[in-house]
Amino acid sequence: MSIVLEQAAKSVTSSDLYDRGYGDSGIDFLKSTRLSDNIVTNPPYNAAEGFVRSGVSQAKRKFALLLRLAFLEGVHRSNTIFSECPPSRVWVFSERITFYPAGAVQQGSGTTAYAWFVWDKDAPSRTELKWLRPGYKHRFD
Repeated sequence: MSIVLEQAAKSVTSSDLYDRGYGDSGIDFLKSTRLSDNIVTNPPYNAAEGFVRSGVSQAKRKFALLLRLAFLEGVHRSNTIFSECPPSRVWVFSERITFYPAGAVQQGSGTTAYAWFVWDKDAPSRTELKWLRPGYKHRFD
């Protein structure tokens, strides 16, 4: 994800809790207090709620999380993060995507629906639901 962002942005700082061969390692996003203009991440799904809380406080402008669309579900999230700080936009992938490990043969289509959840401090307080148009998968082949 960072490599693609580096092609479009002036400055990108990449970090991860574990050393995966890219960016700074040993950075615990949930404990960090480092501020950034914009934050884009693909968190571990079991920690997504914590990432929302941390990201909203660490991002000066925008915070985007790549998550399963099912993140919208749940009484607990409805009563906590979505009522306290709802996303500005949810961009639903109209085509299902699969995240293949490095070196894996890519075949078939995905079985899980994903979306970008975006918190934008300059946006109106209501949540917009949008769809990414079909065909985006082929731009990265």
